[in-house]
Amino acid sequence: MSLKVLHLSPTPLVAAPGKLSRALRQAGHDSLCVALNDYPKNGPLHGKFIDDVTLLAEASSEVKDLVDGFARAADVIHIHNDLPASTVQWLRELSPRARFVYQVHSPLREGPLYFERAPALGLPISRHLVVGQYQPRHYPDYLAVPNLVLDEPFLAPRRDDEPLRVLFSPTHSRTGRWNAKYSERLEKVLRTLHDLKRVEIVWPTAPLSPSTLMALRRTCHASIDEIVTGAFHQVSIEGLCAGNVVINRADFFSKSMMACCARAPELPPFVHADESSIEDVLIDLALSPRRTAELQAASFRYFDAHLRADRLVNRFVHIYETLH
Repeated sequence: MSLKVLHLSPTPLVAAPGKLSRALRQAGHDSLCVALNDYPKNGPLHGKFIDDVTLLAEASSEVKDLVDGFARAADVIHIHNDLPASTVQWLRELSPRARFVYQVHSPLREGPLYFERAPALGLPISRHLVVGQYQPRHYPDYLAVPNLVLDEPFLAPRRDDEPLRVLFSPTHSRTGRWNAKYSERLEKVLRTLHDLKRVEIVWPTAPLSPSTLMALRRTCHASIDEIVTGAFHQVSIEGLCAGNVVINRADFFSKSMMACCARAPELPPFVHADESSIEDVLIDLALSPRRTAELQAASFRYFDAHLRADRLVNRFVHIYETLH
């Protein structure tokens, strides 16, 4: 049976709800992703993540009518992160028959206390979900679900005559046990190895759209996620898809969470590194094209077997179909 699923989020949330909505459509369901606002116009993320998103702010009357009609007919309304009271009231009026799902994504800040937002919405939520990366540590009673990468897996093994080409996208410098991804030590190591021509570093100077970043990732042999917290992030999933050696500091729990969300019998083939070992890890890879190619192939195989979007989207379909 085809489902009609409306995704609602305050912002595009770096394309995660939009990709899920698109995957549902590709699986034969009717889905629309609506974000109340884009990222700020004067910010670096504005316009980068709206390919599969309908923006409600400043929308025309035709677009507002489209969204109203979809909300009235929806079987499932999937709320991402939070909604203002006015949008909640709109849902109460238009969607009395829909089932509600609530999903937590990455919090912007870590405080000493966490407060669940779902109860404050005041909606009859049937299922509580959380992104299956580090977030289940904060929401142990929520069901962990995967983030999707829609691209087909790709593999271009490093040749013997090629230097090691590494993609590094610097992240924010927020504080917090699980949000503190920035490493000054890592940046110093990368600059040194690049200057010595031991490693070719691809280092974007500004945020890129997901499609452009993936195209750039496919030209590289390795991707560095973060080596600080013990978690993995979307970089690691995209790196597997691009056939990259994926370098991070993911601990056993984090790797097990990926395997659990993917229903995979094996842990992902990440290469472990922390601030004390990252230089040695990169030099070892730089000196061994064969080892690099073997690890690239392992990444490709893992994504192809376990992380394809057309496979993982069925997790969400099953959740929607079993709501009470």
